[in-house]
Amino acid sequence: MQRESDKQGTAQDEHLRKETTNLIRGSGTGRAEHGGAGADAAAQPSRPARGMSPADVARRAELSRHLPPGEFPADRRHLLAHLRSKGAPDSVVEAISGLPEGKEFRTIGEVVREIGLTARH
Repeated sequence: MQRESDKQGTAQDEHLRKETTNLIRGSGTGRAEHGGAGADAAAQPSRPARGMSPADVARRAELSRHLPPGEFPADRRHLLAHLRSKGAPDSVVEAISGLPEGKEFRTIGEVVREIGLTARH
C-alpha cells in the first residue's frame, strides 16, 4: 500500500511527482509554463541548462522541491523562513543562505542562476 502525503491530496502528490520528474529530466514543464497563477513569459522557470552535471541537476531539483512557485517573488529572508518552517534539508537551507541580502527573486530559475547552477561552456 502506498502511503500518501497527509498535507495534500493524492492529485497534488501526483502533480508534484510529475513536475519533479520533468525538472530532473530537463523538460522544464513547471507550473508557470502551464499557465499557473502569475505565469507570464518573464516568470517562467528555465530549463536545466545544457552542460549541467547530473549533480547540479539533482541540486536544482532538490531546490525546486522545497521552493514552490507560490513562494515567489521572495528575498533570501523569506525563502529561508519558508524552508525552515517546512523542515527542508540543511543542504537546501545552506544554498539559500548564500543568496545576497535584500535581492528579490521572481522564480526558482533566478535563484538557481544566482547560486551558480548553470551550464559549463
